[in-house]
Amino acid sequence: MNNSISKFLVIALLLLNVNQIVKAKVVDAVSGATPVKLKIEANADKQLVLDVSYEENSVIREAPLGLNVDHRQLGKDVQLLNKEKKENNTLVYQLQQADGSLFYLDARIFPDGIALRYRIPVEGPACIYGEETSFIFPSKTKTWYASGPFQYGWLQQYQERETDHITGELLAPPATFHLPNGVYAAITEANLFNYHGAVLFGTAPNRVQFGYVENKGHVETGIITGLPPTKYWHEEVRDTPWIVSPKDQSKEIVTPWRILMLAKDLNGLVNNRIIEQVSDQPDKTLFPDGAKTDWIKPGRATFTWLVEGNDRLSVANHKKYVDGCAELGIESVVVDDGWELWQQTEKDANGRTKWEMLKELVDYAGKKNVDIWVWRSSSPRFGNKSDVGLVDAEERADFMKKCAEVGVKGLKIDFFHTENAFTVNLMEDILKAAAKEKLMVIFHGVNKPTGDSYTYPNLLAKEAVRGLECVGGENSWAPGPPWPYHNTVLPFTRWLVGPADYTPMNFRAFCHPSVTFGHQLSSIYMFTSPMLIFAADMEDMLSCPGRSFIESVLVTWDETIVLPESEIGQLAALARRKGDVWYLTVLNGETTRTFDAKLDFLPKGKYKIEIASDTPGNRKQIEVKKSKIHSGQRIKEELMSGGGFVARISMQK
Repeated sequence: MNNSISKFLVIALLLLNVNQIVKAKVVDAVSGATPVKLKIEANADKQLVLDVSYEENSVIREAPLGLNVDHRQLGKDVQLLNKEKKENNTLVYQLQQADGSLFYLDARIFPDGIALRYRIPVEGPACIYGEETSFIFPSKTKTWYASGPFQYGWLQQYQERETDHITGELLAPPATFHLPNGVYAAITEANLFNYHGAVLFGTAPNRVQFGYVENKGHVETGIITGLPPTKYWHEEVRDTPWIVSPKDQSKEIVTPWRILMLAKDLNGLVNNRIIEQVSDQPDKTLFPDGAKTDWIKPGRATFTWLVEGNDRLSVANHKKYVDGCAELGIESVVVDDGWELWQQTEKDANGRTKWEMLKELVDYAGKKNVDIWVWRSSSPRFGNKSDVGLVDAEERADFMKKCAEVGVKGLKIDFFHTENAFTVNLMEDILKAAAKEKLMVIFHGVNKPTGDSYTYPNLLAKEAVRGLECVGGENSWAPGPPWPYHNTVLPFTRWLVGPADYTPMNFRAFCHPSVTFGHQLSSIYMFTSPMLIFAADMEDMLSCPGRSFIESVLVTWDETIVLPESEIGQLAALARRKGDVWYLTVLNGETTRTFDAKLDFLPKGKYKIEIASDTPGNRKQIEVKKSKIHSGQRIKEELMSGGGFVARISMQK
């Protein structure tokens, strides 16, 4: 081989290697081929900042990052020492402060958003004084978020405004944003364990910043967890310092993931799965098959908390509800607050303990293939002498063992009312203890989901919503906007992070006159949950003209599609599929309208459709009609203010 050819080959190989290095560097920058581009760097002032774009549209510009740990402002006067790609496509930034101390920022990028978290090396407990992590949106960005008078049952009303006017606001995650360029975004946190839960503060026009809040009652009275005195329900203390300790003998503090979801439309936002992807996997010793572990059985239930009548908490009334559930095919009855006083309140107690009477109910229900769940407060409520709670480990284990022994299948645990680190750890302890006894759980009076049901699949739902129990509290303990508006915001805000215990559907006192009976029936398909608890009186469900929709409602779905006619606060229209059967659920806001949509989500073919809707001119009457349709056909329905309908669509045979 002559010298000229040799030189040519060497040059060619060098160019090839350079090209490969450049390509590798692009991937290393976590941009890859995804529509999301992420840049993290120290700016000219040595402040760590974040830039994010989506499909070539700028979303976040020059947003500060960092934490205040032991009065050290991590993220200020910082320099980047190293950037390395790890498993799960995680980019790890090694950062050094001016004093020589190190910390790490983990970044993950997805086709529909990003996730960030901090890891701080420590020798022991540390005090968190605040967080700098921020997102700065363009002017004229519209946002929807739960806020207003603060109550740590997360029952706040939803606000709607431009980010230009959010200074001083508290935004309860998830908060949803609609940018002027058409991009939708939502911000929340995930994998919250051994750490204080976060909220968002509007710290300047167009800027939201992660921070920590505690109910003033917990700070002033020293009550660590549970329901504080009533006078404090709507008061908070912002960025009160708190202590965090490394978990499991490790020597670093790991924050939850800070999540930014991105989408070009509401369908993409609703179908975002970042939280699931960053959540810890279940412990195989507790959940051998994860969410498919055989004793975890999602289903529907009734409870008597909102039922009319003086005997709603009696054993006899619960037997009546068992009978009704058996007739409707509903899987469970939840025995609510008051059952632990049966020994004093039941006329026919005859010296029997609450456990003996509960066993009688469980056995009665079991013969009809209905399961029993029971309520328990997480900790004593202020001023309530009968509460025991589950804070004490021995009491917790004993209670759950007795529940399992009598045949109870699940627990509804209530009144957490804070997400401080102690309570977050308490929730995890409850889930572990319940799993050991093969008990399913829902949390009520609690913070937002953070992916905890992926790590602990026995957790089927968390309340964290201004649901039907709040009817009647609009001007006092649960202030809120009109229910038609509220209900058409929820699918695109609160439900982005996981199912809620909304306790939908009621046709009596708890059906607010601003929403129709058709709206109430459709809501059980809109506000879906693996543990779907109906609020309605049993007599009303059995006699409802739309009874077949109560009987057939599902709690897990194969596919959900948001129809393009949906608009936050105005109209929520979702198509849900299980197998080859589709359900169309529509809730209307305050403005009357003609719902006119193309059924182009249906595969090609001919179908039969059954619709349960409001009777024209009668807000309290449901009518059912049947017809035949084909894919691509349009459907038209007249919607009252606060109206709605649900349709079942199946292939013609």
